[in-house]
Amino acid sequence: MEYQANPSPNIAIMGATGKVGSQIINALSREKIPAKALSRKAARLEPVEHITWMQGDIENQESIKRFLDGVDKLFLNSGVSEQMVEQQCSVIDIARSSGVRHIIKLSTPEARKPSKSRTGEWHWEIQEYLKHSGVHWNSLQPQSFMQNWTDTLAPSIKAERKIYSAAGEGKRAFTDTRDIARVAVTLFREPGTWIDAIIPLSGGSLVSYRDIAEAFTKALNEKVEYIAQSPEEARQRMLRQGMPAFMAEVTLMVETNQKLGLVEHLLTDNVEKITGKKPYTIEQFAEDYIAYFK
Repeated sequence: MEYQANPSPNIAIMGATGKVGSQIINALSREKIPAKALSRKAARLEPVEHITWMQGDIENQESIKRFLDGVDKLFLNSGVSEQMVEQQCSVIDIARSSGVRHIIKLSTPEARKPSKSRTGEWHWEIQEYLKHSGVHWNSLQPQSFMQNWTDTLAPSIKAERKIYSAAGEGKRAFTDTRDIARVAVTLFREPGTWIDAIIPLSGGSLVSYRDIAEAFTKALNEKVEYIAQSPEEARQRMLRQGMPAFMAEVTLMVETNQKLGLVEHLLTDNVEKITGKKPYTIEQFAEDYIAYFK
């Protein structure tokens, strides 16, 4: 089926309050592109120019039907859970029935089967369902988010001026979610030859946690030390901090892969190819988000 751009698409965002969805909302608002955004807490959210908040829940099909009425393009994301395959595939079905013409799904580089990660297999199942849905699609597969550091690194940087990780000196091309948003908005506007494709995304360079510590040292104008931990030391640290055991194991797998150099091949220049702009650097992130780390 040939893709034909709509000069005035009706855009809808699911997962609109998350680390990626919120950046898409901000990008659309800045560019004065009208869109609808779904949230269970829509009535309590601050107004955003050009954005219409709608109350709804991915588990409530009637609310999804109302949300997708008249929608041309959809950004699909939801929380990770054992129900996410059923939930997101149901949204795809409703979107197709509602006349949605293009769905951009947020996925992961681990999306394959078999995968070392259960979440990777869940994303793969949804991705395959979307590919065969009859709706034009894209699957964005970004590297780990820099914005996650506001949760994972901020406590120890604020309290101790230290960063802990089991990734050793391994490197990864961490992605700023603002770049994911710029890619999504560009694809909404005109996907061109990128339509119906899996799109790996990453930052512009491979960096280690020691490099990240140096970036925060410069931004804070105070020394931030990197402490390399063994897997067991890292596991116990995460559990003491209240991280669920399942997520601690996922984090350890991610950091082990980084330590072994297994993710270096995921470096890509797709952000710049699609948007025409270079990705944000870790130094830019540290400067822009410094308030979280003081």
